[in-house]
Amino acid sequence: MIIIDNMGAIYEIHKYQQDDFQYVVASTNKYSENKVKCDVERMNTMLNESLKTMGIRYVFVISDTSDSLYKERKKKSY
Repeated sequence: MIIIDNMGAIYEIHKYQQDDFQYVVASTNKYSENKVKCDVERMNTMLNESLKTMGIRYVFVISDTSDSLYKERKKKSY
């Protein structure tokens, strides 16, 4: 049996243009991983052709709140 501890996990939606990270669209620990993944899929299907041509896409990311990069990004966002 494998037990996964997601206590420090934050599920995020990131916006990319081509391979370049743009910004964090949403961040939550309230909803399940599956729900956030479904939201990302839905957001990508709602993009119009011109946005897709520009390389805009949304990506599901799991962040760890104990990670120093996560903490640094949160400090800068306020």
